[in-house]
Order: sequence, then C-alpha cells, then structure tokens
Amino acid sequence: MTDTTKTPPKGKFSDYDIPAKKFNFHDDLKFGHKGEALVTDFLSAMESGAFEVKTDRYRNGKMVLEMEHNPRLRKDEQGKAVWEKSGLNVTKAAWWVYVYTLNGTEGAFVIVSVARLKRYLKLNPELYNRKTMQTMARMSGNPSRGFLLLPEQVMDVLTNPRYDNEV
Repeated sequence: MTDTTKTPPKGKFSDYDIPAKKFNFHDDLKFGHKGEALVTDFLSAMESGAFEVKTDRYRNGKMVLEMEHNPRLRKDEQGKAVWEKSGLNVTKAAWWVYVYTLNGTEGAFVIVSVARLKRYLKLNPELYNRKTMQTMARMSGNPSRGFLLLPEQVMDVLTNPRYDNEV
C-alpha cells in the first residue's frame, strides 16, 4: 500500500498565510495585551455612545459608506438637488458598526474605526471620489450618496496594514 498523502510544500501561498517564524511567548503575550487594550477602549467608547450603526438590507457582503444626503428632496433655484454632508463625512463617532445580517436577536456585523475608514478612502482616490459616488434610495424622501465597497474591498479595509497609521 502506498501513502497517497502529501506533505504540503513550505512557503507562503497567499496574503492570508501566517509567515513562518519562531514564536516568542513574551512577544505574543504583549501583542495579546495590545488587542485586549483595543477592545477595552472600544467597549468604553460603546458605553459612551461613540459609534454609528448602519444596517444592510440585502445580505450581499457589500458595505455602503454614506457621505451625503438630500433631505426632503431639496432643490436649489435651478431645480438641482441640494446635497448635504452626512454619514461618514459628519459623524462624531469613533467606531463604524456595519450590520450585515439582522435576524431577530442574532446577527453578524463588523466594527471599524472611523479613522481607518477615512484613511482607506483617502488612500484610494481613484476608487472613491465625487465621480464614483453612487446614489442610494433614489426614490425615497431622503436619498443618499456614497460609496459601495465590495466584499474584497471590505477585507482590504480590515486587514491591510496600509490603513493602520495616520495619513
């Protein structure tokens, strides 16, 4: 009988692989404590109300970042829509909570710092600019405009170290 199982080759196969390295308990403990401090700060911010919640109706994995709205379909003297800053442009929240699945008392959501989302938009001007804004709820009494992030773009926001620091 021959062994048909193969030992996987060594090396990094994707951006999500954990790099081969020698682990150090003390370094790992310090890193874990940083994560705990972030969550503690986050929970304090939640308690003080420093969060904004947006909820997805469509369960398609996309994230909408509202930037402006047109309350009561206001128009200027020329009959052109008057758009006012809203959403991410005006929030005073520290955290942006995006609910992907809402099912009674259960659901699934991601939480991203507002500063990180703003850095993401600023560092990707070819994707996110006035010309690429999309209008949502066009037929409602309060349409909005903003950016639609595809699932892979959401993962980029969440994982790419490019968005870790101040711009």
